[in-house]
Amino acid sequence: MNISLHPITEADLDILFEFENDPIANKMADFVPRKRKAFNLHWQQKVLANEKAIAQGIWIDDVLVGNVLSWINTDAAAKSDPQMRLVGYWIGREHWGKGIATKAVEMFLKQFISSPVFAYIDKQNEGSVAVAYANGFFDVTAQYPQLISKDSLRLFRRGNV
Repeated sequence: MNISLHPITEADLDILFEFENDPIANKMADFVPRKRKAFNLHWQQKVLANEKAIAQGIWIDDVLVGNVLSWINTDAAAKSDPQMRLVGYWIGREHWGKGIATKAVEMFLKQFISSPVFAYIDKQNEGSVAVAYANGFFDVTAQYPQLISKDSLRLFRRGNV
């Protein structure tokens, strides 16, 4: 299996929209999908046009199977940590359980992230928790209660702050 990362373009948004609207994936991530117009605006304005965001498509040979992103979350950052960098990913459900997310996140972190990075993961999402641990993240939920907006969320960190 040949996994590679390539910058997300507007041409990729159709398949990413399909991934985000998978009801089983949404339940797993405790995520409410966006309507198409809101989805496109989010990606165009908050991801692709954001110079501090990093958006990579996850490809298996010539097939887009997901994405991995990183961004600065100034809205939820603590005053002592104003540049809280987050990472997240989304994999099409038909590609779950194959180690793709673990490898793609590993590749992404090595290529793009040199600073401490955080990830919010729903407690029930055992697959993403495993991906986080496999990539050197550890649970810091108890250290940052002010950053937890829902009881079902856990906060993970990789690297020192």
